[in-house]
Amino acid sequence: MQRKSFEEKTQEIASFLKQENEFIVVNHFDADGLTSGAIIIKALQRENKSFQVKTIKQLYHSTIEEIKSIGKKIIFVDFGSGQLDLLKENFSDFAIIDHHQPLALKHSLHLNPMNYGFDGSFEISSSGLAYFVAKQMNPNNADLSPLAIVGAVGDIQDLSGKLIGLNREILKEAEESKLIQTEIDLRLYGRISRPLAQYLSFSSSPVIPFITASEQNSYKFLRDLGIELKQGEQWKSYSMLSSQEKKLFTSRLLTHMIGHGIKEEQAQNLIGEVYTLVKEKENSPLRDAKEYATLLNSCGRHGFFEIGIQVCLGDRNSAYNQALALLQEHRNLLRKSIEWVKVNGIQDFSNFYLFDAEGNIPESVVGIVAGMLYGSGLIESDKPIIAFADEEKGGVKVSGRATQELVKKGVNLGKLFREIASELDEKSLGGGHKIAAGCIIQRHEKTDQI
Repeated sequence: MQRKSFEEKTQEIASFLKQENEFIVVNHFDADGLTSGAIIIKALQRENKSFQVKTIKQLYHSTIEEIKSIGKKIIFVDFGSGQLDLLKENFSDFAIIDHHQPLALKHSLHLNPMNYGFDGSFEISSSGLAYFVAKQMNPNNADLSPLAIVGAVGDIQDLSGKLIGLNREILKEAEESKLIQTEIDLRLYGRISRPLAQYLSFSSSPVIPFITASEQNSYKFLRDLGIELKQGEQWKSYSMLSSQEKKLFTSRLLTHMIGHGIKEEQAQNLIGEVYTLVKEKENSPLRDAKEYATLLNSCGRHGFFEIGIQVCLGDRNSAYNQALALLQEHRNLLRKSIEWVKVNGIQDFSNFYLFDAEGNIPESVVGIVAGMLYGSGLIESDKPIIAFADEEKGGVKVSGRATQELVKKGVNLGKLFREIASELDEKSLGGGHKIAAGCIIQRHEKTDQI
């Protein structure tokens, strides 16, 4: 019954998008927000609809005033469920496609999986929801399934080692259409685009003891394996290795990590499903779902939203080349941020870990850095981690990350952060998922009492 209601709601929002003519597409700035926004944009383009796009970091009160000045018919993508009270106060003609924890309010054009028995943290992201809506608009939009998978992976919905739930249905459609190939392999970032030595030395999720940030040790590791680093004049990537070389590489890497203090369970989590977008060029980071998502995060979290959208819509020239440069900048920033945390330390409280980056780590990536610490050996997986960073409008960005095991035990960061934000200041904003959430806190006397 709930599945039927879910499909009816996707059809209802699809009808809204087909019947009206002028829209404002307001989407979030991360990988899931950019892919879900691009899916809706492409679907509207194919219906010859007129629209404007506004990509934002958060629904600030000032942002809402900006949106109101642009137009009336609005589609909020990858946020809105946790701010439904605010949206109802300010808008009358709008739809929401979002997978974050919703408020207990009713709105007719509100698609959220949690209202239909699906977990928005693991079973489907906003890009998947947008895909279902787009396919209701026109079955030919099924060719947008790879973007839905990229968004889900970017939202770390494959944390268990594979995509599940409604994501799995989309993956199956993409496989049947020969748009995505799924394999069991090493899930370390950069399997397609990075030369082997950089594949190891640039690893930041997880941090590999004595190898991350050490190209010299990475070369030694590879020499000890007897693996040739070049194929002719081309530097080899992990994806270019033979199956036997991959087995040797993976086995020795896991042994190394366990031997240097990484728990066996954490090391084994590096083995799981990887998703190849077969229509992309073989040496392109867009060919791997995780690398594609990171490229989009590089665009969004560094303020170049339009570049990310254009890449999603198919630009493989100017926008793509700009995105590659941003990707390199993003990788370096994450690596330096992890090093900063290692040097400056993490506070260990009874119920959570905490670090305050102040102005040393940008607020746009501090949540990513916090989540990466679970695989670094710097913290255990026994409690959530909270991170502070200076926010661009003068406040404090607070980000929280947990693990699936903690969520199973009852941790709900989205609810917690929403309550904290509302208690501290009526202008503060907070929410998210059980496993990952954040809020913006205004700087005032109460902030110092956290």
